[in-house]
Amino acid sequence: MVNLKSTVVILQAQRRELIEQLEAVDRAIAALTSAADDVETNEGKTAEVAKDLVARTVKSRRVLSEAHKEAIIAGRRKSRAAKEVAAGRAREMPEEGFVPAISAGRSEAPRLVKRKS
Repeated sequence: MVNLKSTVVILQAQRRELIEQLEAVDRAIAALTSAADDVETNEGKTAEVAKDLVARTVKSRRVLSEAHKEAIIAGRRKSRAAKEVAAGRAREMPEEGFVPAISAGRSEAPRLVKRKS
């Protein structure tokens, strides 16, 4: 046989929760209607205050350009590399202008040659 008592208890708990939610909605509606009434009565006062206020402009937010963002990233990368070198965990990297020596052409002679005895 199915245990109906536990089902009834669960349903009653859900009913209580829903009633509490409805009461909260009713309180919110009452607060909003009373606030709306207050706003309507104060509209005449706010019109006088609005005349006294001076409009001011808000400056737009400053944003970094892509070149500046890349420069910041490169600086952080260099800083990290310098810290690693100072700690002895990495080799010192060459500067950005470094170009490794590249041979102009390769000779046909092999690098290792056997000695003839």
